[in-house]
Amino acid sequence: MFLKEKPAPEVAEKVLKDFSNIEGLKEVVEGILSLPDSWVYEKLVHDRENIPLFKSGGYDKPSDLVKLVSKNMSKFPLNIPFAPLLTAKYILIVYAFMMDLYIIRIKRDLTTIDLDKICYGEMAARILLMLEEFDSNQKTPQPTKEFFKRLGKIKWNDKKTKKLFNDLFEIRYMSVFNKWKGANGQTPIFTNTENAFLKLLSGCSAVVESRDKINTFDIIRAHRTYLKLINTDISKLM
Repeated sequence: MFLKEKPAPEVAEKVLKDFSNIEGLKEVVEGILSLPDSWVYEKLVHDRENIPLFKSGGYDKPSDLVKLVSKNMSKFPLNIPFAPLLTAKYILIVYAFMMDLYIIRIKRDLTTIDLDKICYGEMAARILLMLEEFDSNQKTPQPTKEFFKRLGKIKWNDKKTKKLFNDLFEIRYMSVFNKWKGANGQTPIFTNTENAFLKLLSGCSAVVESRDKINTFDIIRAHRTYLKLINTDISKLM
């Protein structure tokens, strides 16, 4: 998607006008516009390529959640035409964001205990199955093959829903580009990964509500979840 640079507030104003009947949209847009002022978000945008992945110490072994997803969702590569809206590879994005946010918060090198929490703890399941309630005192739901089979078949509800999702992407993209003028070439890479994560969360919201199509409520809830993750020290929850 090619986007010509515009002031993010200008883009946001048009989105709010076009979707004036969507409950919770104003709060989400305000949250997106405030992201460039967050030190956590700034590090996400600029420092992701410097954050280590699971490359040593036995942490290449997939978690039970990843194994469950791999058995019940398509393994088509991302961005292949005619592939399902969400594939198994999308689930890895939740681990990437968890690790990034964890490292940003603790401000030190990871220990094996940290890696165990990130790779094999319950937080990934809590984010996917509980969304914005990931930090609640509720028991973590048990991931099931039925959930991920349904997630792998998820679709957009209609063109309006997909337009809202794309328009919110434009606000986020312009917010990053306006603030950091491309972030040394990282803007498209980061915002596309961020968008994939939000699409995953939107799909999870639909399946949690026993639907097979993503609607505008799911998009709003996905963004609320994402904004909350950035503003929460998840290292203290794991």
